[in-house]
Amino acid sequence: MSVFPVYCTAEIPVQVAERFLSEALAGSNKLAPGSEPALAIVTTTRFSPSIASQPRLQPFSSPFLGQSVEEISRELDGATFFAILDGRSMEDETALLATCDEDGTVQTARVTFNYTQSLLVSLDIATLGFGEIQHIATSSGGVYGRNRETPQRGAPAPRKRLGRWCLWKEPRDSPKRSACSSKEAW
Repeated sequence: MSVFPVYCTAEIPVQVAERFLSEALAGSNKLAPGSEPALAIVTTTRFSPSIASQPRLQPFSSPFLGQSVEEISRELDGATFFAILDGRSMEDETALLATCDEDGTVQTARVTFNYTQSLLVSLDIATLGFGEIQHIATSSGGVYGRNRETPQRGAPAPRKRLGRWCLWKEPRDSPKRSACSSKEAW
């Protein structure tokens, strides 16, 4: 399985980085039980990590402090998809997913910690497109995985679960009548 780099553009406390890794793996395991860790926090500019980071991290200082997504995308060593922990990550437990196209265009989408790993894996195996993630994030108040607290005017209504109604006009003792339960439209 691929290992996805995670860059820190702000001073991220070890506890936040460990919570990020734990929640991302838990979210991935919820969708695909038995998922292995696939996120590696990058702590050097010399090489790309090939082994996923695990909680119980040692204190680290990121060489990417203050860099933009575009600057980081120029540092990639073969990675197509990556994540960024920034100043906002500490406040609302979100990460920034990013991808760099062949022409150098960078696309981003903000996601909750628990969706980070599963979305990167989905992008990597092409079961989900980056545009889809951006669209869902936009319709969810700017963050993928966060539900809106209040309904939004003009947004689609939530799906309603409709019961089955019996439309037969058969007598109660008819064999056709037995297909309908007594709670249905009689």
